[in-house]
Amino acid sequence: MPSKIRVLDEHTINKIAAGEVIESPASVVKELMENSLDAGATEICVEIKGGGRQLIRVTDNGAGMQQDDAVLCLERHATSKIKEVEDIQLIFSMGFRGEAIPSIASISKFTLLTAPQEGGEGTLVIVEGGKLMHCGPAARAPGTTIEVKSLFFNVPVRRKFQKSPAYEAQEIHKIITLLALGYPHVKFQLINNQSNEIQTGGSSGKTFSHQLKERIAALMGAEFVTSCCEVEITNGDYSLHGYVGAPHYSRQNRTGQYLFINKRAVFSPLISAVVRDAYGTSLPTNRHPIFVLHLNVPGETVDVNVHPQKKEVRLRQENILRELVLKGIQQAIHKGNVSSHQDHQPIHEDFSSPASTSTFIMPAVKPAFSLHPIQERNLAKEYQPLPPMAKAPSREEPQPSLLAPLAQEKRSFPRVLATIPGYIILDAYSLEAWKQVSADTLCLVDQKAAHARVIFENLLQARTGNAAVQSLLIPHHINLPPSEAAALSTNLDNFAQIGVHIHESGPHSFMIDAVPATFGNIDLSQWVVDLLDMMHSFPEGKMMDKEMEKRLSVAASHAAVHYRKRLQTEEAQSIVNQLFVTSMPFFCPQGKSTLAFISAEEIFRNFKG
Repeated sequence: MPSKIRVLDEHTINKIAAGEVIESPASVVKELMENSLDAGATEICVEIKGGGRQLIRVTDNGAGMQQDDAVLCLERHATSKIKEVEDIQLIFSMGFRGEAIPSIASISKFTLLTAPQEGGEGTLVIVEGGKLMHCGPAARAPGTTIEVKSLFFNVPVRRKFQKSPAYEAQEIHKIITLLALGYPHVKFQLINNQSNEIQTGGSSGKTFSHQLKERIAALMGAEFVTSCCEVEITNGDYSLHGYVGAPHYSRQNRTGQYLFINKRAVFSPLISAVVRDAYGTSLPTNRHPIFVLHLNVPGETVDVNVHPQKKEVRLRQENILRELVLKGIQQAIHKGNVSSHQDHQPIHEDFSSPASTSTFIMPAVKPAFSLHPIQERNLAKEYQPLPPMAKAPSREEPQPSLLAPLAQEKRSFPRVLATIPGYIILDAYSLEAWKQVSADTLCLVDQKAAHARVIFENLLQARTGNAAVQSLLIPHHINLPPSEAAALSTNLDNFAQIGVHIHESGPHSFMIDAVPATFGNIDLSQWVVDLLDMMHSFPEGKMMDKEMEKRLSVAASHAAVHYRKRLQTEEAQSIVNQLFVTSMPFFCPQGKSTLAFISAEEIFRNFKG
């Protein structure tokens, strides 16, 4: 009887390995750029077409290779980074397994052109689907160029699950941003479909702290970097350097967090939690700090061999790390609070590329990506006056508003008696048309929950063209980093569907022309960035209705009036009137009650002698 267990051939093994290491075009870019950095490159250029599926070309000025090494690098587990198992414990290079190049070559049409820095002729190697097609001498300046075409051409299952080119390009943006923050002395360039989208300058002659500050200014905005807090602390062989956002700078998720351990970009739940703890109560609930941190530790205290793509690491000496990070960030925040009113020197990165239109330089019209302290913008003064819940203007004949029948009925709405910070006091007697309640009951409305319900239903109606949309008299300007700008460009239709009309006004620059009429005094830029973060899981630019509703419920809460603000009676009455023409006036979009009732008996008990 023949054996059922067989030893796989090398070609099949390479394809299986490729599935673990290479998930997408962004994975290819990451592996190739890390190889360039390990080779000591100070200039790296990435060219892509079709989101990287048609073409990825990475060119560097690194060490290069002799012909023997150029051929040997195509063999699995052939590497120059380690010689024996003990070396893994002291590894400082980005790669070390020797799997990336053979994995990429096995699922693409692969070309390698390289020449060593020490001199000698270059080498050209061509591989298709893991088969060596050509190897011979070629002319090239010292360094390496790797070209990957038709990615996944021989893996139809993997090809079928790839995202849109726009999404893949956005992911490549993020990879380059990440590595650029990790290596601020290296020049990076991204050319997407022959368009120069990213170009950073290098500054090898300056201190690491200054290099990092310039790079953060280029990638995240000069306004942010002048308001963030510098972290610098050392304890023996452990050191922490970088910058953290002041407490009033935050995101609703961890997308603004960049952690590097021994220059390797990683995610560490431990460090992330310690950073959050360092802010204490100064950080708003359910918000996450923004930071770029470089942690240097002895090689034997970090295990990078726990994840196929080395995204996570295992840390030893956790108590030392916890104390170092906690102390360093607390000191930085305290120092930042003390000096927050002092003038900051401007930060300028040297962009000396052929075309001096560096797409990382944020225009000075408004701070990049509006990571301001949460400042409320009085949109009411910028609206063209339209009545609440009015029909949105449209070139086509709109469908009748879902709320219009209720809104048009001549019924009296519950009457506002008074307001206190966070709450609206209603006349319980006037509620009888909506809810059975005793006239001697005290009725409180949670103004934020109520306003969120109004905004939520307005956002849903905007998708059908039946909600009030107000044009801004002064369009709101917003600048974004390259990866965020690419995401917003992909989702412009999603924003338009909910009544937020945005158009591109320049490289990574946008104008907001109109918003739902129910919006209050909010930071529009922060709201757009927050919703953009939530849309990220829908890369094709389309969201399913149920998932869209979940995200809009959160977005509505963010756009609602502040829970501590005391409203004017007229403002409160307007919210109440609009609340009681919604489909579910007694609950906010996330299920929280909008009204609370306190009986006369309960009040009496509190004053009982």
